[in-house]
Amino acid sequence: MKFGKRVLNMALVAALLCSSLLLGACGNGAGSTEDAGGKKAYKVAVKDALGNPYTEGVVVQYHQNGAMAAMQIVNPETGIATKELEAGDYTVKLQFTDGPEGYYYVEEGLTLSADKTELDVILSKAVTGEAIPLFVGNSSYDAYAVEAGCTHVELKAGERNYFLFTPTQAGTYEFSAADGANVTLGYYGAPHFVQSNNAAEDVSDNGTFRISVSASMIGKGDTGTTVLVIGVDSDSATECILGVNRIGDPQWSVADEPWHIYKTTANLSKYTLPEGTTLTAFDVTKEYTLVYNETDGYYHLNTADGPLVYVNLTEDSKYLASFKNILDRSGVSRYFYDANGKFEKKVSYSECLLEYIGFADETTGVYPLTEDLKHIIINRGEYVGWFDASHSQYLFKDADGNPLAGINPDSAWLFMCSYAN
Repeated sequence: MKFGKRVLNMALVAALLCSSLLLGACGNGAGSTEDAGGKKAYKVAVKDALGNPYTEGVVVQYHQNGAMAAMQIVNPETGIATKELEAGDYTVKLQFTDGPEGYYYVEEGLTLSADKTELDVILSKAVTGEAIPLFVGNSSYDAYAVEAGCTHVELKAGERNYFLFTPTQAGTYEFSAADGANVTLGYYGAPHFVQSNNAAEDVSDNGTFRISVSASMIGKGDTGTTVLVIGVDSDSATECILGVNRIGDPQWSVADEPWHIYKTTANLSKYTLPEGTTLTAFDVTKEYTLVYNETDGYYHLNTADGPLVYVNLTEDSKYLASFKNILDRSGVSRYFYDANGKFEKKVSYSECLLEYIGFADETTGVYPLTEDLKHIIINRGEYVGWFDASHSQYLFKDADGNPLAGINPDSAWLFMCSYAN
């Protein structure tokens, strides 16, 4: 096999096209297959291994007796080049007008004759970028970037070969060995976390698989931010055509739904813990009575004038990192579903929490418990399973991961809180 890689600028193409006039081979060849002068219309269709036409940047050359007899740019709508030439034998070669990007096609056997006036040329992109180090466990691999369409890739037989696809448009993408090579394809996550097992879910009988790329996975300015790691396992094949085909719009994803930002309801002001105040953490095995004081907007212990209750916003609690540390790593939110499991909305509490953190006591990082903070703790906890002993995110476990005995479900949400003595 040979790499059909040529680079021409448009000025050179124009010059070559003009030179074809001297050979009596100008025109687009439309019309009958053969005319009275013994000429025939020779048609070359340039397409990829998935059957999609190449419509830009491809020039078909017709060679005869070791010299170029004519050339024709492919039709920008069909990917077909038609040329009216004297009946005879011609060898077809390709050149390209779109700069240094690599191409691959098999040059052998691309012949036309008086009896064979039509020809299909299967053209693929060639990998041109440098190898990108990819770490899988304790091993390092060379990964290569591929684009949408068909790309000729070289393989190391007997092992997994990795390729990186960065979509620039939302949609459902199908991945395949477009030439039917005896390989196995798989989806292995992202470069920062390459999974050891194939994570592809929508797999067809012929080994192709599909991934839905939502709009939220695409960066602004058509710059892809999500990188998909594609693995190709080969027993003996040393090459294949890797097909990446956008086959439709993306599947619905909750990630594309707009966020509802939880608005702070309290009139916040800078809080300073009174000097000499001792804070006591709540014992979540006990039962407590909290009373909301509408005058100051805070919760108190036992009565409306009892000890103030505080939320620890910046220091880690006994059971979980503080809200500040959680926000530094991700966000605090909840997705809401109805009784039938149908999505309703998603709410972000991060903005509200950042406001509270900004007004918290500078030394201890606490702020008095308000309706906002109580609402956020309970809703976030219920959503991620903080208070559900059957859930993997259950907070109240011993060193061996076993649920602690005696946790009071009505007091569990107070794990981030303390009260003043």
